[in-house]
Amino acid sequence: MEVDIIITIGIVAVLLFMIAQGSRIIRTVAMHRTLRKGIEQGQALSTDLVERLDKAPEPGAMDQRLGFLLVAGAFALITAGAIQGRADEFRDMVIAAVFPLFIGGALLLRLWLVRRRGIES
Repeated sequence: MEVDIIITIGIVAVLLFMIAQGSRIIRTVAMHRTLRKGIEQGQALSTDLVERLDKAPEPGAMDQRLGFLLVAGAFALITAGAIQGRADEFRDMVIAAVFPLFIGGALLLRLWLVRRRGIES
């Protein structure tokens, strides 16, 4: 496997992590702005309202989203290798796609098992 493929996979992994963290920060900032606006307008803030605003996503929602993204990324790598047309490049892209495919599949399998057993994650 060539070094540029490994570097690309590393960069994509870092970007996915940064996007996940950025969305969490944006969600928190939006909640704080909403609360601040309510306080400035003199509205009473009940604990129920604050809890609804601070409600975390459904358990496993991030696993599901990340799993689908990894599996889609793996299929994109395989498709890119097939488009290139040369057997050695196709093989390299399939090798690169195996890792996100297995990790995404494991996340989706874990989510399926948790939901099937009714266990909170």
